Amino acid sequence: MKIKLLLSAVALIYCTVSTKAQTLGPSKLVERVEAKPGDAKISYAKYELANGLTLLIHEDNSAPVVHVEVTYKVGSSRELPGRSGFAHFFEHMMFQGSEHVADEEHFKIVQEAGGNMNGTTNRDRTNYFQTVPSNMLETMLWLEADRMGFLPNAFTNEKFEVQRSTVLNEKSQNYDVPYGFISEVKDQLLYPKAHPYSWPIIGFTDDLDKATRDDLNLFFLKYYSPNNAIVVVSGDVVESEVLALTEKYFGSIPKGPEVGKMYAAPFRLPESDFKTYYDDIYFPLTMMVFPTVPTYHADEAPLDLLSELMSGGKNSVFYKNFIKSEKAVDISIAHPTFELSGEFMLTAVSYPFTETKDTRDLLKSSLKEFEEKGFTDEDLARVKESFIKNFYSTLESNAGKASSLTSYEMLKPGQSYNLDKDIERYRKVSKADILRVFNKYIKDKNYACIMVERDPALNQAGAKKAPFKSFNPFASAQPDYGDLKGLTYNRPIDDFDRSVRPAPTKAKIVKVPEFEKSQFNNGAKIIVSPNEKSDRVLVYLTLDGGQLLEDGKKVPYGTAYLTAAMLNESTKKYPAAELEEAIEKLGSTISFSSSGNSINGMVSCYKEKLTETIELLEQMLISPNFETGDFNLLKKRLEESIANQRTNSSIVGNKAFSRVIYGDNPLGKYYTGNYNDFRKIKIDHIVKYYQQALAPQHLKMVVVGNLSIEEAKKSLNFINEMEKKELAIPVFTEFPTYVKNQLFMVNKSYASQSQLMLGYRAMPYDTYEDFFKANIVNFVLGGNFNSRLNLNIREDKGWTYGIYSYFAPGPMNMPGYFMINASVKAEATDSAIVEINNIIQHYYNNGITDEELAFTKSALVLSDALRYETTFGKANFLSTILSRDLDQDYRQKQAAIINGLTKEQVNEYIKKFIQPDAIQLVVVGNYDDLKTKLEALGYGKIQLLDSNAEGKIKINKK
Repeated sequence: MKIKLLLSAVALIYCTVSTKAQTLGPSKLVERVEAKPGDAKISYAKYELANGLTLLIHEDNSAPVVHVEVTYKVGSSRELPGRSGFAHFFEHMMFQGSEHVADEEHFKIVQEAGGNMNGTTNRDRTNYFQTVPSNMLETMLWLEADRMGFLPNAFTNEKFEVQRSTVLNEKSQNYDVPYGFISEVKDQLLYPKAHPYSWPIIGFTDDLDKATRDDLNLFFLKYYSPNNAIVVVSGDVVESEVLALTEKYFGSIPKGPEVGKMYAAPFRLPESDFKTYYDDIYFPLTMMVFPTVPTYHADEAPLDLLSELMSGGKNSVFYKNFIKSEKAVDISIAHPTFELSGEFMLTAVSYPFTETKDTRDLLKSSLKEFEEKGFTDEDLARVKESFIKNFYSTLESNAGKASSLTSYEMLKPGQSYNLDKDIERYRKVSKADILRVFNKYIKDKNYACIMVERDPALNQAGAKKAPFKSFNPFASAQPDYGDLKGLTYNRPIDDFDRSVRPAPTKAKIVKVPEFEKSQFNNGAKIIVSPNEKSDRVLVYLTLDGGQLLEDGKKVPYGTAYLTAAMLNESTKKYPAAELEEAIEKLGSTISFSSSGNSINGMVSCYKEKLTETIELLEQMLISPNFETGDFNLLKKRLEESIANQRTNSSIVGNKAFSRVIYGDNPLGKYYTGNYNDFRKIKIDHIVKYYQQALAPQHLKMVVVGNLSIEEAKKSLNFINEMEKKELAIPVFTEFPTYVKNQLFMVNKSYASQSQLMLGYRAMPYDTYEDFFKANIVNFVLGGNFNSRLNLNIREDKGWTYGIYSYFAPGPMNMPGYFMINASVKAEATDSAIVEINNIIQHYYNNGITDEELAFTKSALVLSDALRYETTFGKANFLSTILSRDLDQDYRQKQAAIINGLTKEQVNEYIKKFIQPDAIQLVVVGNYDDLKTKLEALGYGKIQLLDSNAEGKIKINKK
């Protein structure tokens, strides 16, 4: 399902009162949307500064948080053939400091305030955003204005080269993976040559290689100006203050060149076009793409709903023809749209050895069958409800509302467009509309078809994968920069000193969400927190046990994972398809999953539909059918997906790391089980596991919504009727003991990146002692973007797109682990390991600096302002309280400990918790190329494990 604009938060409900433009100082009030409960609108005031900057202000004082987002109307579509990747490159450069902001200081300031930040680039725009405690508003505007108005003088050749290396490494990390180049191949096949969408957002490698600093600087001068930008401030603010601060920091930045609206003529393919490329994949993939319409086009909504009708249900033609007939592991139909076009995409991931031509033929015949079979008014009403609920359920955060306002302003300027109109266009879609767009854009129309097949050379003994040849059709192009060449930097002139960072105002007190805890007669626990902002209710269920109840013999590994998946199938009352439809009709979501030491359930519904939704939840949890047909179909799909894990270096590395750290017990096994483990599971195993595991004393429920604990317990009364069982969850204590550093490796003979996982078994979870203090110690080592590890390995060396470290808790009171994780350039594997060890050893020997300690204290304490902003944030907070049996004020107690730490204490903790001599190393990479280099590091003979982490582990002695 496609949901544009929406990130996560229930929109404040407003009616619109539009005012005519009026002058207010140097800025013009263009429009105001004022609040009135009842209508689905986001309130805002819209201003235009004298330099053309558009400012939107949304006030929401429910939490002491503000979101500042700056969007430049420049994406990859504004680039020139032969000069691709520039917009994305600036996503990196804009974080590298400006005239009054030092290198890496932007990240540091935001993180030190307890905030978070990022930037994204797509075809149509680049945005930069930060969410922080509201007392940091002025600082955020100062930061954003500085990089808009004062970047060129800080744009050095050294920074340029480091970020070029980082971007190229990002491309390798994200593209040199299974199916990684499919979007690049698709765009060249679908769009006419030199269409603005025909090259990848990240750019072609050779374009990035030959780009110069001057090229990039001209691009900046053209597009990163106030008259090509939208600033949205959303959250706990006062409108007049936001306006005054925006005028202060942005008002003196000169206008840039006028940037015209993007246009591209609608196109239809003159004939269907086909492209096959070969990769190291397990599942063949076939994608058919029909060109359609841009975002907000009148036909977008019916095309969106058409995609849902085709594939959004177990009764659909495509589910029947692909999944139920066991022709594919997955079938998806989606309709992403952009400023200039849309793409109606049908994607089938087939079982191994399936001919992609057969899959393509089945896609075509399924389209015809859909046309012949049609759909009912009830089907359309159901998918509408399923689609529209996401507008409400995801508009919960200030970031979500800011994103929506930005999109409306960028693509529907001057039209007073808002959430209500967005929803209404879907509600108005008729059956006739669906049939019309099917005939207009899909039926018998030409399409682009991309097929990804396993490279046949890989089936030969000792074969190595040849890298996919990325083709740049514009490699020899010499772009005519035209008026760009005449652009010069016009530095803003101010009547104040921009080099002085604004001092934040006094931080507001962060209110911990109110909640009540209770317990049912059979031991099941519940915690409820009221949320009057939303008319939806969220319920989290956690059933402890999960893979801890597996032994690999009587209970094969992977049984918990498959059992949780089976809970989403049929019940004794409802076949799987009917159950799915019943949930969707209510605009609800119910799902179960397991990815570790518990089975988890998630329920989301409108409050007025809570009773009906919980009745369906009861059916799924208490009366699953465990029907043989459901089991066989689901097991085959998951079994093949597990076989496919060997192509994912991260999963392979996690398997190996877990086994090295924990050994041969459930803690050392990947939650899905390995392929041979999973194949052993029979339906009897599922039934027996379910009967054993469904013990109410191990069940915990978190409820967030506009209801009391009495209402929640009453609606969930079926839990109280569950029979208590005797079930003790096993505790494991026998683990491998290593007395020296060792290096383990999984061979991936053609890998362009090496996956590194370094670490050791560590302490169990606690709230105030060793585990808590260890994560404080880790923060400056690898726990944030400005950590020692990331600044060195990514920002200085350019060997990785990101490296991080953390202490992870174990289940119950069992040991957790410490891990350093990164994907690095293959040729830098040994150098990265040496550098990582040097960083760790230096931290161990010399301790933390005064500046780092102050940064850590501030960042960890102030982050609470963001912790409870959304329903999901509250639910996660409450889940921790319930699962760990914590006091309501545990965060305040932790903050007091953090604030009271001395440098001497932290350095003692570093010596206690950072253990260089205990580190075990796991590398997933090219053994033949790396063997000599890695053995020269002094860890002894490399111990090889296979992609399932199988193989004998030798524990060397000193």
